[in-house]
Amino acid sequence: MKLSESLFAQLEEQIKETDSITNPLEQLKNGLTHVQTALARLKLELAKSGFADQQEEISFFKKGKPRIYSLLIFVTERYAIENSMPLLGKEQQLAHLESQLIFINRFFRQNEFFYQYFHLNATDLDDRYFTRNGNARIVGFAEVPDVDPSFSTVADYLFSKFMGYERLQDFVKQEIQMRTGTENGLPKKMEKELKWTGDAVNAVELVYGIYETGQINQGSTSLTELMDFFGQVFHVNISGYFKRFADIKRRKSMSKTRFLDEMQKQVAKRIEESDAWIPEDQKSRYGY
Repeated sequence: MKLSESLFAQLEEQIKETDSITNPLEQLKNGLTHVQTALARLKLELAKSGFADQQEEISFFKKGKPRIYSLLIFVTERYAIENSMPLLGKEQQLAHLESQLIFINRFFRQNEFFYQYFHLNATDLDDRYFTRNGNARIVGFAEVPDVDPSFSTVADYLFSKFMGYERLQDFVKQEIQMRTGTENGLPKKMEKELKWTGDAVNAVELVYGIYETGQINQGSTSLTELMDFFGQVFHVNISGYFKRFADIKRRKSMSKTRFLDEMQKQVAKRIEESDAWIPEDQKSRYGY
């Protein structure tokens, strides 16, 4: 539905304009008014014209409506974060913001199957999740506030939350950056830039290994956050990591974890070599 595209573009500008409002409550009211007006227009247009075919219906409930509804989620959650921000103490403010990231990441992990479906732009179950006569149920996700069967499907709200929470995640990271004087949560300048020069799929394999073994923050860090961090630190584009991991799973003529296997092999080799006698003039080669 073309109306959803034009409304979303218009809303993006309106939400940016609300950022100039200093009163958080007024900012919230202003943002909610814009989004609710857009949703009302969408609902009216849908009742009047309907869909040309099932594919148009799927596209609307999978992307069109969620993109707009996600802004409602974003402005509401942003207000809640700002309204509960400690007034004094940089450390307390940072702790508050970091707790929000943990909450967002936990939501992504709790809905990991659908989050992967969302990121892979999979289509296998679209007719069940994004049509109004779909008979699917989302187990473990009971939070579906829009009960109007003519204007909702079983998964459009969940996809709205994915979009809204990813936007919220970016907002929180920017707030942390402002309070810590860092860029993208990282030190502004290193003496020597470190860049990943191996295959991007190897980076994906490595980060999955770190994630699955819970090496960071006692395993509470989300896969998305780890991938974002690794990509930023080592300047490698691994944004399509769900698809790359699907490619890893499909490997047949080699080990599915060939990069991790090679790492294990090389580390074991180094251990064996370090146990051997090393001439004095060769020690620098082995890091001694």
